[in-house]
Amino acid sequence: MLNERIDAWLRSHEGFVDWLIALTLLLVGLLTYSGRNLVLHMMLTVPLVARRRHPAASAAAVQGAAFVQWLFPGPVMNLLIGDLAVLVAVYSATRFGSLRVGRAALAGGLLGSVLGAVRWPQAPNIDVTDHLLMGSILAVSVVAMWALGRLWGTRHEQLLALSERARLLETERDQRDRLAVSAERARIAREMHDVVAHSLAVIIAQADGGRYVAARSPQTAADTLETIGETGRRALAEMRRLLAVLREGSETDGSAPALSPQLGPQPGAGDLGELVERVRAGGLDVTADVDDETRELEPGLGLAVYRIVQEGLTNVLKHAGPAAHATVRVRRTATDLAVEVLDDGRGAGAVPPAPAGPGHGLMGMRERVATFGGTLSAGPRPGGGFAVRATIPVAQP
Repeated sequence: MLNERIDAWLRSHEGFVDWLIALTLLLVGLLTYSGRNLVLHMMLTVPLVARRRHPAASAAAVQGAAFVQWLFPGPVMNLLIGDLAVLVAVYSATRFGSLRVGRAALAGGLLGSVLGAVRWPQAPNIDVTDHLLMGSILAVSVVAMWALGRLWGTRHEQLLALSERARLLETERDQRDRLAVSAERARIAREMHDVVAHSLAVIIAQADGGRYVAARSPQTAADTLETIGETGRRALAEMRRLLAVLREGSETDGSAPALSPQLGPQPGAGDLGELVERVRAGGLDVTADVDDETRELEPGLGLAVYRIVQEGLTNVLKHAGPAAHATVRVRRTATDLAVEVLDDGRGAGAVPPAPAGPGHGLMGMRERVATFGGTLSAGPRPGGGFAVRATIPVAQP
């Protein structure tokens, strides 16, 4: 934990650290050297201030100062404390510069090692072995600092790559969340369309029928109004449930809406009998043939079946005309689930045209069926009427 804090502090105060190193070496030179040695010491240490921002220029200045030091004969050739700046410059050029800058600094450092071995040590009784030893020490030191710079540079690049990957993953996660929100809201919009279209079709059919029988049969008119009220209440309750899902998702954290445990369950295949009865009460002659095995369908598939039948019956109410008969068949085999909504009506020409935009019912049914890998067909029947047929692959019950 302490090492992490120190590392974080050093990374956040890089400029201060560079100035501190350069000033420390400069202060040591002021206390130790004078004359030309002091000037050379300053030439070696001052460029270290720019070792991070301008690693190539800093390394070139330090190595140039070292070469100037090598050119001076006499006692000036004695090693200075500032010569450590050459090693720091090689490390900095490799650590903070490009690969080419690091290699150039390494080459300059190795050249300086050879030149230094020729000049140093300067003392009597020095043979070739001593010069080779000095050159080896200088060269190993330069290579070690270059390798250390490469190591830390590679580590820094890996950290940057990991940070970028984490950022991309976070962006991808946010995009998935937004797509999930959009998909969920589109699903809820389809649900609302189904609720509104079906309920309004029943209400309109009941209202038209009640208007005609009101004078002749008050009791039938009262029953019709009761059906209208019940249908409206059901539609309103389901609309409130769907809107509550949207409101819940938007008022929390902006995530995809999720069903609240306080809300009722979605309808399924087991609710088809109630749906048929409600439509029949609305004045449409409906025959239902539903396998008992459909009650065991998973909730998502059961909801799809319910909405397909609901949309099909709604279309019959809207377009089949008066005295139409509808048939609902839901059969399950070992491999497939077949859903059919058939009618013998005369189509949209049998009812007065009503202003309406393009419908989304068939599109929504196709999307639902495609979700489970099935197919849907919808079109006129031979001899009159309309047929909606869906085939969905299912596993053995």
